[in-house]
Amino acid sequence: MRVSFRFLATVALAALTSLPEAKAADWYTGVPTDGTPAPRAPRVAIDVAIDGTSQRALSGALIGTIAPFTAMDRSGMRVRLSGLAGTYVYAPSNPFLGEIHGTIVGGAFLFGYEWVFKRATVALYAGGEVVNTSLSPNDPNNSAKGGSGGLKLAADFFTTPTDQTMIAGVLSYSTNYNSYYGRLKFGMALSDHVYVGPEVVALGDNFFQQWRLGGHVSGLRFGALQFGAAAGFLNDRVRGGGVYGTLDTRVTF
Repeated sequence: MRVSFRFLATVALAALTSLPEAKAADWYTGVPTDGTPAPRAPRVAIDVAIDGTSQRALSGALIGTIAPFTAMDRSGMRVRLSGLAGTYVYAPSNPFLGEIHGTIVGGAFLFGYEWVFKRATVALYAGGEVVNTSLSPNDPNNSAKGGSGGLKLAADFFTTPTDQTMIAGVLSYSTNYNSYYGRLKFGMALSDHVYVGPEVVALGDNFFQQWRLGGHVSGLRFGALQFGAAAGFLNDRVRGGGVYGTLDTRVTF
């Protein structure tokens, strides 16, 4: 199974209050919009996420994004470093092998540029990625295993078309086993920068393909931290149907 790099959802209960006019860049970078003096705009964002499924798959990701020349509330160059680790279990086509236990570790180093507008942010990245997948016992029919290095391309965007709505998306592709990940979210405002709505996800590589359909609540804050989660149903070409859940947090400074 290939593990995604990017988890951008949240889960919680929030009181329904009026939402003041806000820029997409404000939510993304953590800049307040209630009239209070703005702190020094951040130049670094760190995202941590955990993703699990009922099919005994569990993964964690750590992503650091740096704005070396301009603050993150302005357009400019970005540098992104990421790491992941995960475990999973599946039944191979050869029943004599029993269950296959897989582990994956990897990392990427990307350069990119982010455009920051009043109601939207759009970023494009390219760079190198290394991954290593081990299987126990070995499955000769699984071609997505062993160590590999290759090119990784990624894009993400966040926009608030109106004061009450948001749309966010993530897309990545790696030449390592032709792995891909795509996620699209739509949200309605519950309160200031807190959104709830549906999401759809597609991911896969040379060995497996999976799609997900679920819901999210995004944008909860506790001090400098933003929290999130998503949950829903999945269908995996190798392992069939199941459910998934994602928890994440972001801090900027």
